[in-house]
Amino acid sequence: MPARRITAVQIMIGLSMTGTASLPLSAQTVDAKVLRYGEHLSRECTSCHSREGADNGIPSILGMSADIFAETFKYYQSGTRTNPAMVSVAESLDEEQIQALAHYFASLPPNPPKKP
Repeated sequence: MPARRITAVQIMIGLSMTGTASLPLSAQTVDAKVLRYGEHLSRECTSCHSREGADNGIPSILGMSADIFAETFKYYQSGTRTNPAMVSVAESLDEEQIQALAHYFASLPPNPPKKP
């Protein structure tokens, strides 16, 4: 049986989940390297999803739960959701990259409330 490679992100997620299952992932401690990697990868995301949280037809992902973010990518990878741009992005990312992005966006403050 081939050895299974465990990534730094998986280790950090596992450690952060131990004893903190009742806390949202954004409130849990995530390694700074994971967040920096997520920030680095986020440049492609923020070319469409506004860094300021504005929703001009493309929803904001700032402050999104890491679990929901990662689950959404799984829907795009499986074809359950079919936005061509998102399918292309989702198919280009591996699990470690998705988790880094998920934790980075979860670490950001959510959108400011919309003004009437």
